[in-house]
Amino acid sequence: MSAVHGGRVFEAARRLGRPWSEIIDFSANINPLGQPQGLKKAIFEDFDRTLHYPEVMAESLLEYLAADFRLSPEYFLAGAGSTPHFHLLARSLGLARPVIIGPAFAEYEGALNRAGLEARYVLTREADGWQVTPETLVRLWAAQPDAVFLAHPANPTGRLVPPPVLRELAGECAHRGVWLVLDEAFIDFTEGESLLPLVAENPRLIVLRSLTKIFALPGLRLAFMAAHPEVMARLRPLAEPWGLSSPAIRAGNFCLAQKNFRQASAETTRQLRRHLIRELTELNLGDIFPSEANFLLLKLRQGLTPRPLLNSLFQDGILVRDAANFHGLKPGFLRLAVRPVPEIAALTASLRKFFHNGAA
Repeated sequence: MSAVHGGRVFEAARRLGRPWSEIIDFSANINPLGQPQGLKKAIFEDFDRTLHYPEVMAESLLEYLAADFRLSPEYFLAGAGSTPHFHLLARSLGLARPVIIGPAFAEYEGALNRAGLEARYVLTREADGWQVTPETLVRLWAAQPDAVFLAHPANPTGRLVPPPVLRELAGECAHRGVWLVLDEAFIDFTEGESLLPLVAENPRLIVLRSLTKIFALPGLRLAFMAAHPEVMARLRPLAEPWGLSSPAIRAGNFCLAQKNFRQASAETTRQLRRHLIRELTELNLGDIFPSEANFLLLKLRQGLTPRPLLNSLFQDGILVRDAANFHGLKPGFLRLAVRPVPEIAALTASLRKFFHNGAA
């Protein structure tokens, strides 16, 4: 399969003949606060480390993660984004019947396909606001999976799994000997319950976390995986050495030391999300689904087709994610990141211009 992603800022700048800094990106779900203050200075001061090879397995970053989550370093594996870890898991766990709870990030299926596996889906339902429910789990177990891939919160819907349902899923996976691969890439923006601490007692639970989103580091590629040491002893020898550059490791160490940044980011995101919802609601674009994350899923109202709207926004240098290619969604769904107030104002101004020029 060919995955399509958001965040193509440099491509858009080339096509439009504009500086990349003038592109407004609602297509990638990056922290609206930007990077922690002082990060650039910290990387520059440590730049001479690039004269040598980086740490083989990003050992200093694992120490920071261990302190942050009160587990030993042997529970963690760092990587250049979560995608390499999805591919590592797909080829290393001996899977035969993986099931993805969707709609979901395309790289789960992409990693499974490249490992020669066929991905099956159990989809949440629009009528349930795209939330995982007990009925979702009934359909999941009917599929007899040996691994479950689930995002918490989900991408592109932004929905958290209700805590009782999430705990039931994790417990049942452990009981049945089923791998639970839980992608918590956006959990830092929410008030949701992370299952990461449970890897110490559940050898069938693997949790993936992103430092890219919360610390606004997509260009550095930075993430980590947490699992029981028995699982890590199986995975670590198969991981590529020198997976992170020295600047990426330094950035991770610096960011993890900023103890109040994640909480401030979550609070700001909630405020900006409410503002974005108000602005979009006033424009009567369509149905906006509940979201606990730093992005929204929108279903365009009848008579409003996505391509002319997206093209009009693009000409104004604004990128929005067409969500039609997420498995389980149809044409007419858009995903919009939560962005700062001036960028939301630019978005709404461009949309008003679109409607003023005769759009439906």
